[in-house]
Amino acid sequence: MHASIWRLHGDPKELLPRYDALVADIPRENMRLHLCLRAPDGLVIVDTCPSRQVFESFIAGGAFRALLERHGLPEPEQLEDFPVHRAFVDGRG
Repeated sequence: MHASIWRLHGDPKELLPRYDALVADIPRENMRLHLCLRAPDGLVIVDTCPSRQVFESFIAGGAFRALLERHGLPEPEQLEDFPVHRAFVDGRG
């Protein structure tokens, strides 16, 4: 599993409804582990993919950019991807 960290800068009050519309376009079964954090200067999103290859194909294949554009979200000022060592959800990991 890989986790990406996105940092979107802007007014969180404007970004949050756009983010909500974006995730409404993503099938729930594709959301294995996903967090959206409200920061003072925007949003911090932590998302997971089954592998680095899946992450790279999502970014390079244009789906990522198309989702952002469709919902009026800025491109991330920072986008990082890391292998996940371990994840816990509701005490399970």
